[in-house]
Amino acid sequence: MSSSARAANAKTYTARGFEAVSAPRALRSDELPRIVADYRAAARNAIAAGFDGVEVHGANGYLLEQFLRDSLNDRSDAYGGTIANRARLMLEVMDAVVGEVGAGRTGVRLSPVTPANDLGQDSDAQALYGHVVEKLAPMKLAYLHLIEGATGGPRDAVPFDFEALRRVFKAANPAGAWMVNNGYDRTMAIAAVEQGRADLVAFGKPFISNPDLVRRLRENAALNEPKRETFYGGGAAGYTDYPVLA
Repeated sequence: MSSSARAANAKTYTARGFEAVSAPRALRSDELPRIVADYRAAARNAIAAGFDGVEVHGANGYLLEQFLRDSLNDRSDAYGGTIANRARLMLEVMDAVVGEVGAGRTGVRLSPVTPANDLGQDSDAQALYGHVVEKLAPMKLAYLHLIEGATGGPRDAVPFDFEALRRVFKAANPAGAWMVNNGYDRTMAIAAVEQGRADLVAFGKPFISNPDLVRRLRENAALNEPKRETFYGGGAAGYTDYPVLA
């Protein structure tokens, strides 16, 4: 299911290896309340299972971003067309999750310009994500998690003013954390926090090859290089067998 009935030119990993993704169907308007309820239930179940909080995935070409971007969303109902309409589902989901588990236990991840999963750029990404952040900020979320640039790729491939979004978020939610992501190393992360450009820096891939990443960053120790050939290998090799510091 998606915002629109268009297959992505992408592959996903299955038991048979990488396969072309299937074509989705466009969700009907009357189905969307159930989608919102699913997010609410997932958040409730996560907290019941002992998690401290939940992060709503609104990035990387996943469902909520498929509604956000006009490069894909071709709907003519209340969830398509204008920026406000395209942002409607995400904001309804966030209202539901916050209402279920509390704003202090809720974050959201956004990727304004990443082309992940064949999702094209929005025609006015700055205006779109500016609207989204403006609406999210008064919810007093625990944090906003921003992917700067293309996930796993260039940080500056598409011009975008992330600092403008940060200012909007902080103006309405000064206690909320601004988390940044994408290609950060220790030096870059320290600089971003010291210069006030971020409160937190997220690390992803380095955690695969460095189970003790926190200690390595604290002590400025060398990092293990990931074995890319074992990614999606389906077993422990290259996932849970990396060495830790003595």
